[in-house]
Amino acid sequence: MSTTRSNRAKAAITTVSLTGAAMGFLTACGGGGGEDENEAREVYCVDEQDNVVDEEQCEEAERNGGIGVGGLPFFFLLGSFGGNRYSVGQRIPQQYTTAGTRVNPSDTAARSRSGLPSSGKVTSGSRISGGIGSGGAGGSSGS
Repeated sequence: MSTTRSNRAKAAITTVSLTGAAMGFLTACGGGGGEDENEAREVYCVDEQDNVVDEEQCEEAERNGGIGVGGLPFFFLLGSFGGNRYSVGQRIPQQYTTAGTRVNPSDTAARSRSGLPSSGKVTSGSRISGGIGSGGAGGSSGS
């Protein structure tokens, strides 16, 4: 009888341990950063200083390996921006940029992983959902 209780206890401990490990894995893979897994994110075309620029800058960067007019790099910045909307010329506060995901406009694989179309125009301020890394920095690609 004591062997049966011992086996039940081991099974219960194993189940609890596996459940905890699975929760940790899911949190690390997509639920981190405090964002709801199904929460849509927004995307902005930004320069190196996190100033919102016209979407055409990212279109040009897509055609030229991440470099836009004047030889400056441009990025898509994806994240939750606290419900704020930003216009061309506005700087996105660091509290949002450090938690955001940067994607090189010419990196088709990173765009797809982030939930963006693999090519073509992306309108700043548009909402996207899904994609690997939707909860954190995964799927980012610099320069």
